[in-house]
Amino acid sequence: MTAIFANAIRRATFGGMACVALGAATPALAGTELLGGGYLVSRNSACEQNGWGGVHQVLARFEPQGAWGNQPDISQMSLLFGTGTIAFTFNNNGRYRSTQVIESATYVWNGPYSPEEPTMSFSWYYYGDIPGRWDRELDQLILEFSNFNEHEGCEMIAYLSLHRN
Repeated sequence: MTAIFANAIRRATFGGMACVALGAATPALAGTELLGGGYLVSRNSACEQNGWGGVHQVLARFEPQGAWGNQPDISQMSLLFGTGTIAFTFNNNGRYRSTQVIESATYVWNGPYSPEEPTMSFSWYYYGDIPGRWDRELDQLILEFSNFNEHEGCEMIAYLSLHRN
């Protein structure tokens, strides 16, 4: 009986050490992110002419600037569609309701495209949330895009709900 008990302790100790080792090998999160999704709605025929008419479901990932582990002056957002991804960076300009200039953007459809000077921009919708670095959830993050997906004149509105990971 003692030998069986000793083997059980050895197995439990080895298993516990293996779990600790695996836990130590798991990388820590690099920063703070909010995850969620919602939908986008085209606002004019310029979107429809480029295949963006109607309503589009989307998953979203947002890294607010200044939050733990994130850059102090650059926010990052990714919009993930069933057919591709749009990822962009911007400076939140102190949470004002002005137009947010997109500093860099990558559009991944059949392959990645990163324009040197993106024309897409957006503004925070008047009645929606404006993200801050301490926010844990954004129930009504509403963005109004101009030149969406680099299509001149295409205006799109995004309705998102995000929660801190």
